[in-house]
Amino acid sequence: MKQILKIFVITFLFVIPITYAQNQSSGHPLGFLALRSQSPLQQVRFGMQHHVPWVSPGGTYKVYFEHNWKNVWMYKKQFYRIDAEIHELSVRTCIGVGHRLELSMELPFRYVSGGVLDNLIEGFHRTFGLGNQGRNEYPQNQFAFEINPEGTENGWEYAGKEQLGWHLGNIIVAGSYSLFSDRNRKTGVTVTTNVKLPTGTRNEFFGGQSVDVGLSVSWYKGMGQLYWYVSPGIVYYGDGEMIGVVLRQWHFSGLAAVEYHADNSRHSWILQLLMESGIAKEFSQFTNNTYELIFAYKRRLSPSLVFEVGFLENLFFYDNSPDIGLHLGIVKMFGGK
Repeated sequence: MKQILKIFVITFLFVIPITYAQNQSSGHPLGFLALRSQSPLQQVRFGMQHHVPWVSPGGTYKVYFEHNWKNVWMYKKQFYRIDAEIHELSVRTCIGVGHRLELSMELPFRYVSGGVLDNLIEGFHRTFGLGNQGRNEYPQNQFAFEINPEGTENGWEYAGKEQLGWHLGNIIVAGSYSLFSDRNRKTGVTVTTNVKLPTGTRNEFFGGQSVDVGLSVSWYKGMGQLYWYVSPGIVYYGDGEMIGVVLRQWHFSGLAAVEYHADNSRHSWILQLLMESGIAKEFSQFTNNTYELIFAYKRRLSPSLVFEVGFLENLFFYDNSPDIGLHLGIVKMFGGK
């Protein structure tokens, strides 16, 4: 509990000063977090990254620096055990072309380990009577990736120490086109195409090694100081099998979000829900949808610099998404007015 209190104290000490800082900016919202699913199931392959329903102004260049930190635990006796802590550092660049088109490229780096959060999470679960779903049967802060697709004694597949440490992820290139945008009426629609290229470390499990293509459409509508977002998406995966598990090649994704952003404010508070269809045709929790609720805060530090932080919690199915996730990001824009 002492560690949990420290986290809350640090968070409030950081957020409160910037919340009450000088409060002058444009009335345009800052948008939801463009964050892919953090579920270990979804990260087996390229995850849909929903784009905000507007594009970068023509002649501008943006650089995103992001850090995602999550603790994952999946366990079903005789079938699988996945125990890991993952840090993902990503650099994404975007360029505005004309008034309607934006092109982007992202390169992720991933660090996989046994982590340091197991004791904190187990203590939190015990305190609130949530149970640890088999965590206490194994040593803390140890990496494990074990799958038994058939549930037989000799059917186990293992990912070993080659998964630990730093790995280069797969490059993702994207193009976003604004179909409609009216800031006076606070509404707009943007369509985005994502392509994942198999450039990552060859022995890395997370991310897959196929060429995957995704398409999404994002819409928003402002009503007073609240902005509502909806973004459905679909992905086709080249991989049809992974460690003996037959995968679905068509994948569906959906994002819904609401943002509180007062006029002439530097601050936005966001609540968003990300739903992803299951990845496997028939294999326990790998078949179920994943649901992730994200609480986020964005702060415009200057006209060309935005900071964002988000906390992730799993919903409905507690054993196929991260127990806890933290997102930090900063966006710098060059060019333009």
